[in-house]
Amino acid sequence: MPDASAPGTPRQSANAAAAAVIALVEELIVVIDEENHHLATGAPASTSHLVQRKRELAEKFTHWVAGVRRRDIDFHDADPAVHKRLVESSKTLRKHMNDNVDSLRASIAATRRRVDAIMRAIREQAAPPPNQYGANARLAAARAPSPAGSGRYL
Repeated sequence: MPDASAPGTPRQSANAAAAAVIALVEELIVVIDEENHHLATGAPASTSHLVQRKRELAEKFTHWVAGVRRRDIDFHDADPAVHKRLVESSKTLRKHMNDNVDSLRASIAATRRRVDAIMRAIREQAAPPPNQYGANARLAAARAPSPAGSGRYL
């Protein structure tokens, strides 16, 4: 994070800080969009190489926000056009972040469905065969599954 109190006028410092934040936000939006595209393919979120980069950018953004809250940086001193662009990029980031949250929720739900299907298949294969009655109305002896078979009991 550049020093907002760097030499120059308050306007120059604010413009430089705003430009740095806008560049950071734009890169973060690109990474979020790439991650959303990755998630849209059905791939789990954890397999994305973008997670680490998004984390790094989000951490940098958090430092900027903390600087504004501490009043180390005052974007109100920036040129009106620069200030307006900063506000617009912030709104755009919020929309992309909301889309990302939705994509992550959908990915988590899909992963849960995959895990549930795998667990259901494992339980079905590990369950004892159902009791079957023979033609004489007595329980038939359980048959062991064939090693070459599907592992399901018939």
